[in-house]
Order: sequence, then structure tokens, then C-alpha cells
Amino acid sequence: MATKCQQCPACKVAVLNRYNSDPLCGPCLRAARDAEGIVPLWVWDSLPMRQALARTDPGAFLAVLRAAAGLSQLELANLVEGWSQSTVSLIERGQRATLYDVRELLRVADAVDMPREALLPLIMGRQDATLESESRIFGSGKGELDRRTFNVMAAGLALPVVLPQVQIPERVGTAHVHYLRNCAERLYRRDQNVGGAALLRQAVRQFHRARQMLDESDYPAPIGRELLAVAGDLATCAGWLAFDAGDLVSARQLYGEALLMAGSADDAVLHTHVLTNMSMLSCYVARTSGRRKLAREGLRFAEQAADVARHEPSPPLHTLISLRRSNAAALLGDSHTFKSAIKRAKVELDRGPHADDPEWIRFVGAAEVIGHEAAGHLNLGHPDRAERLYRSVLDDSTLDSSRNRAYYGALLAGALLEQGDETQAIGEGMAVLPALSHGVTSVRTLNELRPLRLAANNKTEEFCVRFDQAARALSAA
Repeated sequence: MATKCQQCPACKVAVLNRYNSDPLCGPCLRAARDAEGIVPLWVWDSLPMRQALARTDPGAFLAVLRAAAGLSQLELANLVEGWSQSTVSLIERGQRATLYDVRELLRVADAVDMPREALLPLIMGRQDATLESESRIFGSGKGELDRRTFNVMAAGLALPVVLPQVQIPERVGTAHVHYLRNCAERLYRRDQNVGGAALLRQAVRQFHRARQMLDESDYPAPIGRELLAVAGDLATCAGWLAFDAGDLVSARQLYGEALLMAGSADDAVLHTHVLTNMSMLSCYVARTSGRRKLAREGLRFAEQAADVARHEPSPPLHTLISLRRSNAAALLGDSHTFKSAIKRAKVELDRGPHADDPEWIRFVGAAEVIGHEAAGHLNLGHPDRAERLYRSVLDDSTLDSSRNRAYYGALLAGALLEQGDETQAIGEGMAVLPALSHGVTSVRTLNELRPLRLAANNKTEEFCVRFDQAARALSAA
């Protein structure tokens, strides 16, 4: 617990309240957890983290890490072999110089799977220090992996070959499971504003680490069940990010791994999550390939999800299942089932959230329901209705996800193009492109604009130039 006159270790200005157990002041805590405007080098990257490293402040580094990762001093100590709670406390108060020993710093980095590149602010003395080329992620030299090769291999074909070696503990405890679970929640939160391409490698690496713990570490049976569930959650998260990054092959492979783990862990919510994501993926392939009957698979996945979740109390979970059913039904031309599913989704949503709702399901709200209703009308051949609904989604002030706002903007442009209104469609598409050029790394969103790019070719040079710029920015994300 903070003492009465202890300063915030991050900003060195605010005084921490003695009754508040948070390691940082309110503004610094939000900055450490939100990390807005930061293209992440690793899961817990943030401006306060970079600032602490740049000024060689090990106490602040640990405090920011704990604040962002939601760890107590004891939990962090349990992650670093040989440390105690008092060790962490002394370092944070500047009374122990342990982390000035680079070997100890690297032990902490390995314990939380912090890549070496994330230590660049410490080495360079600058908070904005990064490697100049994109080789920090995928390599740009001859013979090194390109993105597609990485993504396919990372989906489970040859993970140990693709990813740098990770450090895993000899024995896994509650703190390790808690940390991995918080990593998954962080990735889900950041995805809402950053998109899949920038986060995919981090998620795959965390999944690989959890899976290695399952295979190689020791743990009691209860911890093993929790570790299995969190590994499945990380596989699901990585699958979703691969989907948003435009790599459908990797997404399906990762979902397959997640499905096996969910079944082994006997986790109904995780099992439902994987099935609803697989339903969305199948319907996406059906729509974009023009082979709409493939949506039958998406409908089967949605029905399986409903069966698995039949005893689960979460209204948002049942809302999501109904939305996935509506999506498949509309693609199959079943207007009655589509309308019935949307009605059921609205009824479930009106029941409100549940106390045990997981982090990943918080995106399910009124905007999501209306967005699915719009998509259904578009798939049923009513682009005018879809346009009105997409506009109402974009007018919703509660839609605070930059990625989702860009995606719905792209879908609105598509609905206008379906009506033959190229001028308005291009105008809406132009409004989306700045986000894709500056931080929203969603290839899925860009792909929704590709028909518009084809339609605008040799007609609207500005849109074509900006689209191509966004495409280049995403390829370097």
C-alpha cells in the first residue's frame, strides 16, 4: 500500500493516496492501460512504459508494468524466479538497484515475455526509439519470412521454428495463469482501436508460450485446467486477429486449436466463443467468395454454439449467438429466420450485461445488433435499408472502437455502391482511409473497400491514390 507522501513513480508529480493500492496515479494508470496512439511493440507497451525505460527508472518500469498488467507485487515476484514481494517493493521505492544489472532486467523481460526490441528506449535513451525497418517484426532481408509464410506457420504448423525461443517457468502457478489471462484481455481491448495486423504476432507468441507451458512445465491439476482454458482463449484471440488481418487460413487453424482446448477444458463460454467466431469466418468466406451456400457451415456453427451455451446466464453471449445465426440465414436467403434471429438478439440485449461476462464480449451492444441487421438486409438485396442502418450505427456515440467505426464506414460505402451511387460511396470511403493509414491495421476493413477501388479506377484519382497508400501502410504494419 502506498505511503501518505509517495509520489507516482511514472509522472513523479502526483501524490498517491494512502488508501489507494494502485501503483500509479489515475492519469498515469489510464495511460498505461489504454496506450492510445502507440503502435505496440509488445502487449504492455505504453507511453509511461517507454518514458520510464528512457530515463532508466527501474522502479517506475516495474510500477507501470504492474499497473498495466493488473499484477500485485506478490504476483509479479512469483513470475520472476528468486524474487519476493519485498524485492519488488524495494525496487519500486528506489531502495534497491537490482534492475541496473542488465542480467536481472533481462530476467524480468523473459518472465513477462517482453521482446528485446521493447527495451530500445532504455538503450537509446529516447521514448520513441524503434528499429528503423519493419524487419523488427517479419524481416526484410533475402531468405527471411514474409507475412503470409509467418502467419501460416505460426498458426501451428511450425511455431518453434518461426518464433524466437520463449522462456517458460519450471512450475506454473496462479500468477502465471493470471498474467496470461490479462494478456489476452489486453489484446482484445487494444484490437478495438489498433486492429489485427499490428497485434497478431504478439497474440500468436503468447499462445505459443501458454502451449509450451502446458507441454513442458509442471503444475497441479487445477492449474492445468485453468492453463488449458487460457491457452484456448489466446488461440481464439489470435484467430480473430488473423481474421482481421486478412489471413483466413491462419484464423481457421487457430480456431481449430482453440476448439480442441475448449473441449478439453470443459469451458462452455470459451467453446461458445470459438464456435461463434468460426461461424463468422464461414459466413465471411461465403459472402466474399460469392458461394453463399457455404453459409450453411456458419449456421451449423451458430446452432452448435446455442447448444453449448444453453445453460449459460450471459445475455450478451446469447445476443451474439443470435447475431451469428442472423448472418448465416440472410446469406442463405432465409428472411424469416434472419428477422427472428435479430428480434431474439434485441430481446437478449435488453436483459443487460451479466456480472461474469468476459472481456472479449463487451463489444456486443446496440451498435453491433444494428450492424448485423444492416448486413442482413444487404445480403437479402435491400441496400437502401442497409444504408440507413449503417448510418445509424455511425451516429451512435457509444461506438468508441476506432476499428469498428472504420469497418462500419467501409460497409456503408459498400451499401451505397450496391445502390449505384458511386459519388457518395467514394465520399464515405474517403472518410475511412485516414484511419487505415494512421493506426487502424484492419486488412478486413480495407478489403471491404476494394470493390470501390475497382469502381473508382481511372475515375477518381484521389481515392485510388489514398487507397493504395492505406494498402501500403497496412502491409508495413
